[in-house]
Amino acid sequence: MARLSVDLNRDGLHEIAVPSSFETDRPFEIQLRNHGEAIHVHLNMDDELSRGARLAETNHYVEPYSQRSVPIETRRISTPVTGRLKVVTGYGTKSTYTTVRLSPPGTATNSVIVDESLAKPQRREPEPASPVERVGNALPEAVSPSGVAVLAALAAVVLAGVLTESAAVLAGSVIVVGLLAVFAVSRSN
Repeated sequence: MARLSVDLNRDGLHEIAVPSSFETDRPFEIQLRNHGEAIHVHLNMDDELSRGARLAETNHYVEPYSQRSVPIETRRISTPVTGRLKVVTGYGTKSTYTTVRLSPPGTATNSVIVDESLAKPQRREPEPASPVERVGNALPEAVSPSGVAVLAALAAVVLAGVLTESAAVLAGSVIVVGLLAVFAVSRSN
């Protein structure tokens, strides 16, 4: 049986990856492959595709890290039928389409048509850095020649506070170090 694979949650919650087109000359199945948390998927055929294919159920629940096959019945046709299949997740927040071509029996090429969009790298948004990562990213700037001088001066103030057992000098140096850390983090954003 021909199979149209749909990858879910592979690049993030509710993300959908599906070939831009699919061709078959017989009944087929849509294989929902979940790479993450449990997900509800809604499948919908446009009017043109519905002339040649039938989808018994439109809403599907896919368990975490599992697969589910959705059978698609096709009618016997004498001329090709081309339409679009819509895949929706996140209760409508994410959706994508694939073009499905139903060919008369014995005429399908069973190939996936690749368009120019697959040649372009997909841009993924970076995850926000944690506060510890932001401080770590700011450290190379602090280790510049002027940063080393500032850190040495701060170390001297902290040392003076410890040696003189002056609570005021020690508290002041802790506040200054804290403010510099906040400044370093804000500059790295």
